[in-house]
Amino acid sequence: MAFLDIRKLRKTYGTAVALDGIDLSVKEGEFVTLLGPSGSGKTTLLMSIAGFTRPEEGGIVVDGRDITDMDPEDRDFGLVFQGYALFPHLSVADNIAFPLKVRKWEKARITARVEEMLTLVGLEDYASRKPKQLSGGQQQRVAIARALSYGPRILLLDEPLSALDRNLRESMQRELKRLHQETGVTFIFVTHDQEEAYAMSDRIAVFQSGRIVQVGEPREIYTHPKSLFVAGFLGGNNIFKASYSQADETVSFFGSTYPAPPHFDASLAGKDGEIIGWIRPEDISISDGDGDGIRFEARVIDISFAGAAEKLAVIAPDGQEVGLTLPMEATRDLKRGATVTCLVKPQNLGFLAPET
Repeated sequence: MAFLDIRKLRKTYGTAVALDGIDLSVKEGEFVTLLGPSGSGKTTLLMSIAGFTRPEEGGIVVDGRDITDMDPEDRDFGLVFQGYALFPHLSVADNIAFPLKVRKWEKARITARVEEMLTLVGLEDYASRKPKQLSGGQQQRVAIARALSYGPRILLLDEPLSALDRNLRESMQRELKRLHQETGVTFIFVTHDQEEAYAMSDRIAVFQSGRIVQVGEPREIYTHPKSLFVAGFLGGNNIFKASYSQADETVSFFGSTYPAPPHFDASLAGKDGEIIGWIRPEDISISDGDGDGIRFEARVIDISFAGAAEKLAVIAPDGQEVGLTLPMEATRDLKRGATVTCLVKPQNLGFLAPET
């Protein structure tokens, strides 16, 4: 049995369906991210686990115990919000000690635990400071230390890094991974940021319109999306129209016809052989005549500098727009309007059934 077992959870707000029969199992000590666009249901599920939102149907079981109707304070889970929610008039040490005092821990035990948590998050020298004297990242570490201080079995994190700048956010991602590994606490993390989910998670649950549409390890979801939504939402994939001919086992797209790749599943093709393809921008290169693979001519319509890489937008002969991510040296002499030969390895092409 899973440590956290969510069964057929349903929650509505009037006519709006926030959770539509959610099933999710989480192992003890696992780091699971709930990933999806705004309004997809991920925060509603997190608040249901915390006990602040009550579902109309379904159940939540933790370690064999049904907690669906249990009050939040009796669940004893840690909760970290985007806004930190620190007490501004209390010091860092007193903020961390607060939930321990509420639970009537002995003074000596509280002191020892606060020191332990300060060391865990690297804030030993900041114990007497007030929250306003800390940076955003330091405040977030205090909030995490406070949530972990009383030893919760599950830590729930609702987009806690979204207010931080890019460098600080990446630093906090590493910090959260370290804290997860050192404490062994089960982490349930909510975000709409794909890169954030990839960087930290053991598994990712992708949400769409109140449903979980795919669950898997980050690499699995990235390389094998099971739906058009997942393929488009994760990684900025190029989604394109194609057609399959069963007679000669070929696939046509970007104005040319190619042998169907070995991994192609003919059963995905819809009426008249229509099918949807996807390819990641970094899996398309510009060919100088060398290399095996699928080639197509395209016209460059935009070149954008993106730090260590350049992003190209090109138009294929059939009028479909395609994005490429290339190293800077590969685009040094390119101009808008130039014609280039694009090269794709067949194994990097993905195909999905057409969806309405």
